[in-house]
Amino acid sequence: MPAQLAFETQSTWYEAQANRPPIGEPLKEVVETETCIVGAGLAGLYLAKELSERNRPALIVEARRVGLGASGRHGGFCGPGWALEAEKIEKHVGLEQAKTLFDLSLEGFHMVQEVLDSGEALMTPGILHPSTYHNAEDLLKNRDKMAKEYGYEVDYLETDAVRTMLDTSRYYQAYRDPKAFHFDALKLCLTLAEVLQKMGVPVYENSGMKEFHKTSMGWELTTEQGSVRCKQLVFCCGGYGGREFAKLRRAFLPITTYVIVTPPLGEKLKKTIQTSDGVSDERRAGNYYRIVDGDRLLWGGDITAFGEVHPERISQKMGKDFVEVYPQLANDLGSVPVEYSWSGLMGYARHLMPEIGPLDQGLWACTSFGGHGANTAPIGARLIAEAICLESERWRLFEAFGFPWNGGPFGPYVVESVYRKMQLGDHWRAIRSRW
Repeated sequence: MPAQLAFETQSTWYEAQANRPPIGEPLKEVVETETCIVGAGLAGLYLAKELSERNRPALIVEARRVGLGASGRHGGFCGPGWALEAEKIEKHVGLEQAKTLFDLSLEGFHMVQEVLDSGEALMTPGILHPSTYHNAEDLLKNRDKMAKEYGYEVDYLETDAVRTMLDTSRYYQAYRDPKAFHFDALKLCLTLAEVLQKMGVPVYENSGMKEFHKTSMGWELTTEQGSVRCKQLVFCCGGYGGREFAKLRRAFLPITTYVIVTPPLGEKLKKTIQTSDGVSDERRAGNYYRIVDGDRLLWGGDITAFGEVHPERISQKMGKDFVEVYPQLANDLGSVPVEYSWSGLMGYARHLMPEIGPLDQGLWACTSFGGHGANTAPIGARLIAEAICLESERWRLFEAFGFPWNGGPFGPYVVESVYRKMQLGDHWRAIRSRW
């Protein structure tokens, strides 16, 4: 078994609820298959499912356990769209291609619904996006644009309606997506793994890729105790991918975000947050939260290129934001009670869009879903499956974004400065709206 990494010592609420099967044997032999998938997060699991449904042989090698990375520790919000805002996508590729990309994101959204509907995982409908400053004009404009140009309708709420549901003066107007939902992130991964087991698709845990090389028949990768020979090799790594991914690793950055979960808060929580909706404020560098397990609050946010893994410091960091929004939920010491705290590494490309497409003949990338991965990783996986099976070339929609250099040693500093600039902009707009 590989040595435990720092993030694995964090206790997530998802893991505490999970009913994981016993860990299987790592890969200990030489195996051959048509497609080898590296990574058992959402992208890798969905890709294996898509290929198996097409009767194409595939297997997964995973360095740790199914869903242990970002796919099984994110906030659990799912709706259509991409991490890059629609307006910026339009500027980059034009309105018509932006519409096609939005439809793809909606297709990925439905892929998640289908799997959750087929299993025991619950979906709670409704995501509320409140603004932290007076923003009625922009929210109404965006609502109308989404309906007219993208065929997707969301609801607009005035400040009084928002504050009826959320007892805080921090929020003003909001838009609400009634079709979006929130769910148990790890449960989706484990449900997919169970589906693959029934399909007979091998998933080798604790079998991290050490290196890979081209052969006359395709590709070969080696793990600690075994190797895989394949015609198609697909990297579904995320923020936890390392140097073993060669030049692909130089095309994305691991960015950290944080989540805490409170102990049961009882009636105090129910009086403060009077909605079952998930809440994700409109700031780019904002907070997101939802009620879980009846009367606990899962609270996430912050983005940094220089991650923190110590649970106590994560609790302090996130608790400060929490208490600023809902001081009435603080304890007698003025802080928020925290039972679980953890971090997660997301893979981000410079352009904020996924990196989907060929790296070489028979070598594919399906990665960089940070910030909006619940729906985009599944559709990314489907596009790669279609390409392998010669069904479509929809992956070419992402050629316009490509695999730009991540900035090397300077990349994290650039990301950090951009994020801090976003925070200052959010703060300034909030102050100005109160004048």
